[in-house]
Formats: sequence, structure tokens, C-alpha cells
Amino acid sequence: MKKYLLFLLALTVFARAEAFETNKDIHEFAANMESCYGVPAKKVEWWLYGTDIKELALNRTAKPTESKPWGEYKKLFITDDRIRGGLDFYLANEGDLIRAERQFGVSRYVIAAILGVETNYGKYQLKLRAADMLATLAFNSPNRSAFFTKELQWLFIIADREDVDPLTYMGSYAGAIGYPQFMPSNFDKFGVDFDGDGKTDLVRSMPDAIGSVAKYLSAHRFSFGDPIAVQADVSGDTWQQFDARSMRPSKQLKELMDNGIIPRGNFDPNKKATLYTLDGTDGKEYWIFFNNLYAISRYNPRVNYAMAVFSLSQELKKAVNWANEEGIYAE
Repeated sequence: MKKYLLFLLALTVFARAEAFETNKDIHEFAANMESCYGVPAKKVEWWLYGTDIKELALNRTAKPTESKPWGEYKKLFITDDRIRGGLDFYLANEGDLIRAERQFGVSRYVIAAILGVETNYGKYQLKLRAADMLATLAFNSPNRSAFFTKELQWLFIIADREDVDPLTYMGSYAGAIGYPQFMPSNFDKFGVDFDGDGKTDLVRSMPDAIGSVAKYLSAHRFSFGDPIAVQADVSGDTWQQFDARSMRPSKQLKELMDNGIIPRGNFDPNKKATLYTLDGTDGKEYWIFFNNLYAISRYNPRVNYAMAVFSLSQELKKAVNWANEEGIYAE
């Protein structure tokens, strides 16, 4: 019986190898990995033999959750459970969050909110193999093949360097890995050994995840203490020309205010800002975005994502302030 099972296993591997022999793109990919990055082509091919095509990757990237109207999307993340979970997470990791805030100049509440949106503070069990997702998208995506090919390359580079089987990295439908859901190229550029154990582990080390999120946002010019976003009221005949549908600030706040776009609060009129209209639960919402919101959007370029992180960070800050007033600390 044992010999028979070994024969079936060998036959399966041979069948996969035969299938890949007919795929010129895969062999070119493996040869390129060896010539450009020093990862042996045979090793790359063997890893690819172990991947499976996943229709989920193609379907989800074609229509991501972030495409929902803001009013619907907000309800997915700004919930009592997410806020309570965020408070527990903050209290359990306060030291690392404050250390990251001081070292990188990024709000500890924004760091926590990103981890809350990405993997529910590390509680979400990732069930998809990143290699499956990236291989599917690299060789089958109709529009973004080049992007996912680069990310698949980085996954294999990291796996080869760390001597890890890349099929053990669990991730999202787009191939993002670990607590902070970094794409492999960002894992390499922004990963931080924040717990000081000599290695960067975004899959099992929450301190490393916290430090890495902070480093990413710092590199994209998040500025501690500066505003992120504020709701606004609009009036008059000229405000529409400033509704640019871009998260990147391009005007001074003063110019927006002179044209009937008034923030709900007091802000430096010389700050760069932009107006953005969202479809809220009760109709149109008018928002002024500052550079820090744009920095958050560099983590994920969809406006709903950036707004969810901002909104959750605000709720977490309120919850932490309440906990401090009540004398509640981590157990």
C-alpha cells in the first residue's frame, strides 16, 4: 500500500511537471528568477508545481470590497465589536504602539486602526496561500499581470533568502501576507524587527507588524500631529470646481474656504487640502482631506479604505481616553 501511494504521488508530481513544460511563461519566469535574482530556476519551478489556480483571486481583484459606497463600507469596520477589539488590542500592545509612534512619527491609533481593518488586530485567520494567489494573478490576470509577477518574484526572493517554503505563507486573495497584509515587495522594504529577536516576522510577531506599519506610513510622509481629514459644509456657486475626486491635496485650505468649503473645526488655513465627496448613509458627505489621509491611502489606494482607517482610529482614540479615565488597563 505504501509503495502504491508513493507511486501515485510521483505520478501527480510528474503530471504537474508535464503541464508546466508546456507553459513557456512559467519557464521564462523561473529562468529570470535565476539570472536576475539568483534563485535557482529548478527551485522556482518546483514551488510553482505546488501552486493551484484560484478563481477567487481573479474574481475578488476584479471587484474588491472597497468598491462599495462609503455608507455601506463604513458599516463593515466601524462597529462596536471592532472598537472593543481595538481597545483590547491597544491595551495589550500599548508599549509597542507608543514606541512606534515616537520612533517613526506616526499616530499609534492609526497604526492600530490599520491592523484592525487588515486582519481584525491579528485575529482573522488567513486561509489562502499567498503563492497560489500571486501565481494565479501573475499568469492569468487580464490587467495587472506585471504587478503580480513582481510580487510573486519578491515572495520567492524572500523565501529563498529566509530558507522558508513559500507555500507556507498564508495571505489574502491578492497575495498580501501577515498581520499587516504587506505585499511581498513591501515586506522586504518596510519590514522591521521591532521585537529585537534578529528577524522580521510579520506572520507571528505583532511588535514587528506594529513597527512595520509605522515605518511604511513614515516613508509615505505621515506627519504626527497634523490633521488627517474633517467633514465640511459647502455653499455658494464655486465649490464644485474643487471636488477633484483625488485624495492628494493640491490647494491651500484657505482657497477652499474662500470658495464656500468650510471645515467643521479650526485648522491651519495654509495646510494643503482637497475636497472629496462621498456617498454616505444619509446622502452626500463632503470631506476635506489633508496630507496624512493621502499617506494612509498609499497603504491601499481606495478612498473607502483610507476613510475606514481614519474613522476607526478616531473611535479607538475615544475608547482609549475613556479607558484611561476609568482606570482600565490591560490584564
